[in-house]
Amino acid sequence: MIRSELVHRAPLAAAGLLVAISLGCSHREAADAGVPAEAVSSAVPSSVAAAAPAASSSVSAATLSAPAAPPKKLVTRMTVPDKGPFRVIDMHIDTPWKVHFKKRPLSLPEGHATAELMRAGHYAAVIYPIYIPDYIHDNNPTIRDADAIYDTIDKLVAAQPTFQYALLGPVPAEKLGVFVSIEGAGAFAADISQIDRFIKRGVRLVGPVHAHDNRLATSATGKGRYGLTDLGKRFCKRIYAAGALVDASHMSDRALADLVPIAKAAAAPIVATHSNARKLRGHPRNFTDEQLRIIGQTGGVVGLNLYSNFVKRGRVRMKHVVAMVKHMVDVAGIDHVGIGTDFDGGRPVTPLRNASKLPDLAIALQKAGMSDQDIRKIFAKNVLRVLYWGMDKQGP
Repeated sequence: MIRSELVHRAPLAAAGLLVAISLGCSHREAADAGVPAEAVSSAVPSSVAAAAPAASSSVSAATLSAPAAPPKKLVTRMTVPDKGPFRVIDMHIDTPWKVHFKKRPLSLPEGHATAELMRAGHYAAVIYPIYIPDYIHDNNPTIRDADAIYDTIDKLVAAQPTFQYALLGPVPAEKLGVFVSIEGAGAFAADISQIDRFIKRGVRLVGPVHAHDNRLATSATGKGRYGLTDLGKRFCKRIYAAGALVDASHMSDRALADLVPIAKAAAAPIVATHSNARKLRGHPRNFTDEQLRIIGQTGGVVGLNLYSNFVKRGRVRMKHVVAMVKHMVDVAGIDHVGIGTDFDGGRPVTPLRNASKLPDLAIALQKAGMSDQDIRKIFAKNVLRVLYWGMDKQGP
């Protein structure tokens, strides 16, 4: 599966492919792992990394296209019912990557999370990431790329009759609410002030790093040890000041440790859209129990990732997914676990192979002794609580 996906992405050195497979990366992460990372030495201190010159491909705010139809003001907060089917709010589905880079039609005729599959799975909303691959433009992604991918999400929402941006007004039960995040914001090192207009346009979560270390932070699958650079710390502070949240998925342990005091100073919850517990699956993309507790203490949420190798090596059964959920709840707290499937970004666990299967997880959790109220928290309510944090900071 990984090899067949990669041949369409970027030239891979044999060593890079072996590293990607040994880390158990998703398809997108494996493709990135086969391309040389940005030139950031693991020995470079934060102050030096932050002072590195901006990439020559950077552009000023004046030369960037204006954002399309930014939400002027939050009309109402989305809600989910306390009765009936368990509604799902999924913090991470990579469909925009498939559409923008893999040329999947806007009609979404295939994939893990088509409109029909999400309807069958009782989805209420999804967070679509603006995933900016590390490898594009000879490993120099730009802010223009973020604009272009956001435009693709706009087209995707417009093309699907049941999709609606969740910040633009009430989302009827028959509609799917769409929120937007950024995954891998290394390009913003060229001008961190540009993140402001993306947040005004509707971005709710920003992940500073993806598979490779960059000028903002070290990655969970990178080689560096410096955590957040000085520039990365300023970037995170700016995200919070603008009313959005930092996505800690893909951050290295050191970067997460650097983020904690920044989040606490902003009274902001730390959110990790698609990560699991390292104690049950020892992958660097997953969190230690201490990290899960800290995220819970900030009021944050960690989204259960259904990419199979983040749950267990080898064959994954439903009991393994349930065990992962229960462990994360036991450690972080029932109010601090959500759903972040990573559909369309990698190979999901077989029992939950697409969005229509989420009701099966609810049934399995019920059988494991979890109350309906707690399942509703995990499936949607916990995520809703953090999604609207800081919206008052954005103004009219």
